[in-house]
Amino acid sequence: MSTLSRCALVALMVLCFAILGMSIHEFIPFQMSFPMDMARSISGLVGTLFAIVLGLLVSSSYNAFNGHQADLNSLVTVLANIDLLLKRFQSKDNPSRHILREIVIALHCRYWPEKNGTHWKKVGYANLSDDIDGMIEINKIAESMPGVTQDDINAIRQLSSNFVTTQSNIIRNLSNQVPSLLLFIIFGWACLLFFLYGCTGEASLFSAFLLSMGSLAVASTNFLILELTQPYHGIFKVSSAALDLLIDSMNKDQQELSSNKQPATFI
Repeated sequence: MSTLSRCALVALMVLCFAILGMSIHEFIPFQMSFPMDMARSISGLVGTLFAIVLGLLVSSSYNAFNGHQADLNSLVTVLANIDLLLKRFQSKDNPSRHILREIVIALHCRYWPEKNGTHWKKVGYANLSDDIDGMIEINKIAESMPGVTQDDINAIRQLSSNFVTTQSNIIRNLSNQVPSLLLFIIFGWACLLFFLYGCTGEASLFSAFLLSMGSLAVASTNFLILELTQPYHGIFKVSSAALDLLIDSMNKDQQELSSNKQPATFI
């Protein structure tokens, strides 16, 4: 079920419970006294619990989104530093920079597939395994480069380790989604709350309109939670600007190197 479908279902269920509450209040026999004070007290309690837990959940989702952006920026910094180290030993054909460029492009296609004309696929540790193989190959090539020192080799190894660690954090955080049971309980409170609002309110079209606006507000919080915990696809996305700049820089260097390799022609 898509995010919009789940949010629409939440809004519909909350509104149905509100209308059910208005119907019960409207059709209670006049001989029966409606416990208005008790209903308002319970609605106050449920409303407080709902506001506190929902606020914490939205806040944690937003922090997770910011964490993904920070991890991505760290990842790009590590890749840029590796590229700068390899660039110091630039030769006519430096296969290590070609491998690094392929890793960077693969990352861009993996996390922003719509920019590359593909569809989103679940990211897992199998993708990290391919990146590790590429980094191992880069380290092997770097060790045999002319003029490379032990400090350079250690720096590349350390940056490669940081790359793997940051990638692991991203993949692990992507797998830590909000439990469906937790969302079910929270929005179950919302249904109960709107049911009590319907019981204590006046049954009218204007009341139904206000309750429908409230149900949309509740559904929008569900939308925020789901979108912020899926930061690489949907409406709210982690910015790829840093990775785009790195790819542009690597492509430019690649073009300059290719042009310098072309033999001169004489007329």
